[in-house]
Amino acid sequence: MERKKLLILMNGVAGTGLANTHALDIIAAFAREGCESTVYPILPSEGLTAEKILEEVDGRFDLVVCIGGDGTLNHAINGMMHMHHRPVLGYIPSGSTNDFAKGIGIPADLMAQCKTIAGHNSEHYDIGRLNDRYFNYIAAFGAFTSISYDTSQTFKNAIGHAAYMIKAIMSIPQNFRYSCHLTMTHDGVTEERDALFGCISNTTSMGGFEMPFSEHVKLSDGIFEVMIIKTPPMWIEINQILTALLSGNTNNPYIEVFQTREITFDMDEETAWTVDGEYGGSYKHAAVNVEHKAIEIMLPTPDEKEKMDAASQPIFPE
Repeated sequence: MERKKLLILMNGVAGTGLANTHALDIIAAFAREGCESTVYPILPSEGLTAEKILEEVDGRFDLVVCIGGDGTLNHAINGMMHMHHRPVLGYIPSGSTNDFAKGIGIPADLMAQCKTIAGHNSEHYDIGRLNDRYFNYIAAFGAFTSISYDTSQTFKNAIGHAAYMIKAIMSIPQNFRYSCHLTMTHDGVTEERDALFGCISNTTSMGGFEMPFSEHVKLSDGIFEVMIIKTPPMWIEINQILTALLSGNTNNPYIEVFQTREITFDMDEETAWTVDGEYGGSYKHAAVNVEHKAIEIMLPTPDEKEKMDAASQPIFPE
């Protein structure tokens, strides 16, 4: 029987760095499942980026296995989307929040993740594109969006999700003063807004917190969810907006939620974006569209997932 050929991209500094500790366990697990593994560490300072590695190995592997956080996965996806012979994706999440893994149904236990990747069940899911940059689950601009990439890795490693909350609280005054005037066009409609925050997403959670419209999210329907928080005239309104969002309620005059396949934003000023928790560039014109079912990923069947979760103990803590 022919062995599956795996390319393992390993980011040892993502999350708590436990990917390094369990590297041999992972390779051994794949070997037991009949896979042949080639391992590349992600070392950007030495030119070993996911994009560069994938460009050089196009057509040589059946699966690309990404071990790291959502940011590492973002780079792997950007590399895969430019490949002529696109392999199947396997993902072992080891970041601080792992929003994407939770939303798509990757099991929590490391050995279960390896078994899933070496298995036979796969599904396609939608990828987003922001101008020339691809993203797995979210592209956002405005207040608080810099927190994910401004928060130090040491800080995130130490306290996980709470690191984002603490950084957000510390930066509240300057974030609530943020406002962006924009024109957005989608589904034949053009509208102007003064926005405090905006995001286009294909996820049930962001920064470890559940999205208010999570029950409507389907990761392979060719449609993304858009949320715009309009700039309120008074700071006191901010508390009502946050209360509504945290309770899962979007019935607020300053919260706008809709679905679309593509949308463009024209901003009055260069505006910074974050994609999958990484800095995604600054643009005055931003075109976002869905690449329908562009990536195939290894996942457990629903029955397998239920059994795995019942028996699992996560190796990578949240």
